[in-house]
Amino acid sequence: MHTGNNIKTIRTGKNLSLENLAEMTGLTTDYLHELEEKDVEAAVSELMRISAALGTDISALIYGKEFHEAGITVTRPETRQVVERRKRHNYESLAPDYSGRHMEPFLVEVFEQDDRNLEFSSHEGEEFHYVIKGTLKIVVDDKEHILNEGDTIYFDSSFRHALNAVGGPCKILASIYNEKSMMNFARSPLMGNLIQGAKVIGGMNVVVIMPNSTAIEAVNRAIEEKVVKTAFFVGDSSSYNSDLLKYPEYYQFVEIDPSAEDFEKVAAERGIELIHSGDGHMLMKGKINTAVFMKAILNKDKGIGTGRRLSLVSIFELPEVDRLVFLTDPGINTALTPSSDVEASRDIILNAIDVARSMGVDKPNVAILDANEKPSDKIPTSIFARQLSEMEWEDATVYGPLSYDLALYEESVKHKGMTDLPVAGKADILIVPHISGGNFLYKAWAMTMGSDVANVVLGARVPVILTSRSDSDMTKFLTLCASAVYSKHVLK
Repeated sequence: MHTGNNIKTIRTGKNLSLENLAEMTGLTTDYLHELEEKDVEAAVSELMRISAALGTDISALIYGKEFHEAGITVTRPETRQVVERRKRHNYESLAPDYSGRHMEPFLVEVFEQDDRNLEFSSHEGEEFHYVIKGTLKIVVDDKEHILNEGDTIYFDSSFRHALNAVGGPCKILASIYNEKSMMNFARSPLMGNLIQGAKVIGGMNVVVIMPNSTAIEAVNRAIEEKVVKTAFFVGDSSSYNSDLLKYPEYYQFVEIDPSAEDFEKVAAERGIELIHSGDGHMLMKGKINTAVFMKAILNKDKGIGTGRRLSLVSIFELPEVDRLVFLTDPGINTALTPSSDVEASRDIILNAIDVARSMGVDKPNVAILDANEKPSDKIPTSIFARQLSEMEWEDATVYGPLSYDLALYEESVKHKGMTDLPVAGKADILIVPHISGGNFLYKAWAMTMGSDVANVVLGARVPVILTSRSDSDMTKFLTLCASAVYSKHVLK
């Protein structure tokens, strides 16, 4: 993948100089020149920043056309892309540059192996196979079929299925159809950008402590979309819903004896070890008790704390707002400034700044919300907001107090004649003074407005994922996407 040619084509098409794009993105002209002219690939956060500046999406930078743009793609033999799907088969994508496709056409070389080692899979959609050369053995729903050259098979891919060659390697044309790709269900282009960014990374590893059905289903979807590369399931595998274990080649089962004393504590500690070793890039909660889970994360000797407070950042795309909005904290910290400790509030703001920067916001505008923009002794949180805005912030512009309308909407700023206020009308991050206000906003946006949302817990060495049964499939998936993008940013 070399995005430089596409970046240059779009930039020049919009009559922008390298200097213009540098000013819009916060990247240097030298770096942008290297992206366009040399074999240099941008990080996902930089792609998101560039696509926003150019008024397009990541697909346009990667594939040369926007995600929803219809078109025709011709793929020559030398432009096919090798895809890692199965360890014992070679896959070449026959349409790697057609963005937003519902169908995945592959040229597959299948090698003969012991039937006892067959790799079974199942997923939503349908598949069509045509045997070009050799003999193919395919098992679908526990029924074996032998196909010779010229034979075809079409089947519901939700049935367990596996491929094998007979009498030597065989070559097939395989077409995999899945209209349920999450890219097609994202309500908004910026969330589509987030999904594309997570897919571009090529998969991160997630550690799931005591997986329940909710966690396994979310991980499966992320595996299907190539957002998760390996899932470490830590716990008692006999307790998992076997019907959901569709991708055994992507799972690593880390067994914990269920009869062990402090079973949950042991499972949590083993999961933390996988993070320390570098095997895991994201940590996800299953059915483990929340207090036990958090205690393992924050353990001073063996945990993965960074010294910051943990906080929840919820990422939204809102109607009539041309950017992602990062809301914090609607779910963990009861107050921004506990016991009047303004310094403790910095952690929550820094966590939000970090995740915004990982998603392409070079220098986020941060609004500390309150009832109005004038500090008052009668509203102590407004005094704290002003104190916070007067601190030094290296990677962001922070201002408060600011009312909700003045934080988000430029028309309100102009109407009230407050265009001189920093961040007014252009806030990327909204900081709420209390959890109740954050929770009200979260539910109003997600439930009443129907906005897509991703949730990431920051403050540890890796993003922490907390999902609930009430979360939609899209929320769970976007949460894994956001966590993958952030963890890749941290590793970089």
